[in-house]
Amino acid sequence: MKRGVLRRSVAVILLLMTASILVYVRWTELTLLLEESWKMLRQIQIRYFVLAFSVYLLSVYFFAIRWQKVLSSIGYDLKATDLFPIFFGAIFVNNFTPASRFGGEPLRIIWVNRRFGIVHTHALITILFERLVEAIPIALLFLYSLYFFPFTRDIFQLHRGMLSWSTALFLPLFFLGAGTGTWLFRKRLEPFLNRLHHNWKQLRKSFVPVLLLSCGVWVLDIVRLEMIASALKLPIPLHIIAAVSILYFVLGCLPITPGGLGIVEGGLVYLLLYFGLPLASAGSFVFIERLISYGLSSMIGFLYLSYYGGVTAWKNTKSR
Repeated sequence: MKRGVLRRSVAVILLLMTASILVYVRWTELTLLLEESWKMLRQIQIRYFVLAFSVYLLSVYFFAIRWQKVLSSIGYDLKATDLFPIFFGAIFVNNFTPASRFGGEPLRIIWVNRRFGIVHTHALITILFERLVEAIPIALLFLYSLYFFPFTRDIFQLHRGMLSWSTALFLPLFFLGAGTGTWLFRKRLEPFLNRLHHNWKQLRKSFVPVLLLSCGVWVLDIVRLEMIASALKLPIPLHIIAAVSILYFVLGCLPITPGGLGIVEGGLVYLLLYFGLPLASAGSFVFIERLISYGLSSMIGFLYLSYYGGVTAWKNTKSR
């Protein structure tokens, strides 16, 4: 067994053991909590739930449009509707593999090659270009969310219209850390960056639409979370919704459990508790969110995989 697989297996076992012990110790409190959460879920406003799910579908379609724009910049004429099933297939794979934000990328590369004849290298550089551009709205949303945490709020405060000393110190350290991380991983990134540089003249034509669509995707994610809060009649402020959105992304990138199961839910509940929500409200909110982003999306992804022959492509990704 590979060392990485062994570590992940041990981590999953430890998480399950910890969860089992907590359930056993807190069984009475947990029962009352579940009753309160069930009462909230029974009173959910269906129209907002449907709107939240519709916004989720629209965000996936935005992903398809974004990739279509990048592919068209290097000479591939496809429709967004052609790529839509591939994205849902990738979401299904994401939900059942560790590092849920990136596990489905190999499937996208192989599936688009099998179905439309797109060269593997071209598919790879377009996905890499997407990720690099998407880092811009992610960074902005992260900084916006960070501002509302008490232990970081002083960093962003102004003093007599000028940046405070803490801000002046934070910004260089932030960029220094980003530069150091890039330098440490330069050997791994070098082949991909060379390919990007080789195709940059073509790719840059799609930079503006890709950036706008990436921003649109994150706006839709915040709208979706707002709809979930409205469905449960929870008055959650915008900055908390933004923090939930960015934390969901970060936790989903951790290669620990399939689809971030346990990690994502625990992290989001803890964040909502930190901002003052009752445990039953936080649990209900996260349950509805995961019902959409994990449960319903996995069902749709499985149907697309089965209908369009993506299962074969998925098996090929596992054998490589």
